[in-house]
Amino acid sequence: MSGEPVTLGKIVLVALRELFAERRHPDGLAAALTFTGMLVLLESLAFGPGRAREPATASAVFWIAVVFAASLVTMRSFDRELEDDAIDAVIALPGGREALYAGKVLAIAVVVAVVAIAAGALSILLLDLGIALPGHLVLVGALGVVALPPVVVLANVLTLRVRARVALVPILAFPILVPQLLAATQGAAAALSGDAAAALGWSGLLAAFALVYAVLGLTIVPAAIE
Repeated sequence: MSGEPVTLGKIVLVALRELFAERRHPDGLAAALTFTGMLVLLESLAFGPGRAREPATASAVFWIAVVFAASLVTMRSFDRELEDDAIDAVIALPGGREALYAGKVLAIAVVVAVVAIAAGALSILLLDLGIALPGHLVLVGALGVVALPPVVVLANVLTLRVRARVALVPILAFPILVPQLLAATQGAAAALSGDAAAALGWSGLLAAFALVYAVLGLTIVPAAIE
């Protein structure tokens, strides 16, 4: 475990480094945007206009797409680190392991937010969705996005040196993400249909998930990275 506590400055530096790398090589973001866009389009064709416009259906497909997008973006992020052997330089620094985890979580949240905004706008336009509580929908969306990266980044860290990482990350992350997926889907559906109390309740649960898994990740990661 690192002998020096992680600082906000180190976390921000790792996050900025990650975002600059994504800007130079936006293949992960491009893949995530393409995937979410195609899934929303296929949803409208598979379910038909009437069924696809139902709040529960539209919310479920949207969040499933965002979960897979978060996985794609995060795995590509760690692939870049391993290809360039850059990860060793970061974790060798005092507090580097915690900074790597927290910085990755912060940067991935920003990238996933971009994907979620694009997918949300496409869903609204393509499906002609009615939004009863736009403010509540934004709150659910923001907390849902924040709740995903701590789990997905942790799964990537735990399988960092494993050959079958591509297969193991979904096996580790997706079962843990089921409660977040359920909360985000139900919260978004409640905001679309006008149930303010339910939307706020599910938002609180998403905030709790984000906090718990972020703390858990910071606790596990120093020992997990060798």
